[in-house]
Amino acid sequence: MILRPQKPASGSHRMIFNFCLMLMVLSGGFASADEVTVKHKRRAQTVTYDVYAPPPKEGERMGVLICTGGLPMDGDKYLRSDTRECLGPQWKKFADDHYLLIVGLGFLFIPEDWEKKESYQYAQAWSGKALYEVLARLQKKFPINVHELYLYGVSAGAQYSVRFAQMRPESVVAVAAHAAGGFDEPKEYIPTKFLLTVGKLDNADIKRVDLAQEFVKLCRNKGIAIRLKVIGGLAHHQTEPQNALSRQFFQKAIKERRSLP
Repeated sequence: MILRPQKPASGSHRMIFNFCLMLMVLSGGFASADEVTVKHKRRAQTVTYDVYAPPPKEGERMGVLICTGGLPMDGDKYLRSDTRECLGPQWKKFADDHYLLIVGLGFLFIPEDWEKKESYQYAQAWSGKALYEVLARLQKKFPINVHELYLYGVSAGAQYSVRFAQMRPESVVAVAAHAAGGFDEPKEYIPTKFLLTVGKLDNADIKRVDLAQEFVKLCRNKGIAIRLKVIGGLAHHQTEPQNALSRQFFQKAIKERRSLP
């Protein structure tokens, strides 16, 4: 069984991303530290990224928290996703406390790639390779462990995060995915842990609640550790309590991962 992919949000579902876009413009959130470009079927695909690094600890390697936001828009035009989704003060403190490098990814959605499953939400197409290009570059600058990855995603970024974990489960410890509009059926058990959240009202033209519940059932049938929180009164919107829940989830996953011999 394949969970039916859902097209990106339109109409009222774009409101949250347009609001976030306004905040990003006011805060200078589109200033990106760097970029990588990979080729896919003779087309160059560019990913921008921002980084936050805690003070170094001699002889220790950092885990990596990778954040991917939703689809901001200017009218009917898609803009690159915000690279600063997880670069607020609370996330930076979390990185300091848990010795994590934060990497915020900026992807540009190309509508004509959607039906072919080659838009960035599909990590197996090209965007997963792009992330590893980013990590390879960062390895030269920071003492990171590329096999201790924690992924955080919102909406389209949630789709990307879950799919990347399914593609590279040996490297992804945990994923916090919020309001995803589509999933791929899990083929086998993987050790990655998942936290999903979705607003109870976020079940209109894109059935995000139904999709999340079905994905949870399929994961549990494979023995995959997954938790779903459906939030009453919430539509397609990301809230600070969801971010706080993500940090609690990651904190537990980090502790378990680093306690291994």
